[in-house]
Amino acid sequence: MISFGIHQIGEVKIDEDACYIEIHEPYTLGLRHIEKFGHIIVLWWISKRDNPKDRATMLVTPPRLSEPVETGVFSSRSPSRPNPIGLTKVKLLKVEKNTLFVDRIDALDGTPVLDLKPYLPGDSVPLNDIKLPGWFESLRDK
Repeated sequence: MISFGIHQIGEVKIDEDACYIEIHEPYTLGLRHIEKFGHIIVLWWISKRDNPKDRATMLVTPPRLSEPVETGVFSSRSPSRPNPIGLTKVKLLKVEKNTLFVDRIDALDGTPVLDLKPYLPGDSVPLNDIKLPGWFESLRDK
C-alpha cells in the first residue's frame, strides 16, 4: 500500500448568520475566478469519524430508508469510511477575499477543507440515466 499526505486548505465555519469556508492564506491565489461559478464541490475531512473503529467499518445501514438494508460502505454515503473524505456540492453565494459564503454544507463548524472544484453542467447525470438499488428508490423524490 502507498501512504501519502493531504494538506488542509481551509476550514468550514458555521454561525447563526452564515455558512462559509475560510481558505488559508497560502491557497488564496487558487480562488481566482471561483466567484464566476454558481456552485462548487467541496471535499472535506470527516474529522469526527477519523478513528480506528469508523475506518474499519465495512457494513452500514443507510439512514432515511423506508426499510433498513445493511450494505457495503462503498455502496453508501456513510461518514464511516476507510478514508473519511466528505464531498458536497454547494451553492456559492459570494466570495470576499479568502472567504466563500455558501448556502449550506453537510459538514460541521471547524471541519477541515481539503479541496474545492467548480461544479460544471456535465457533472450531473440525467434522472433517466440514474441506476439505483431498490432500497434507495424511496429517496429518489426527496
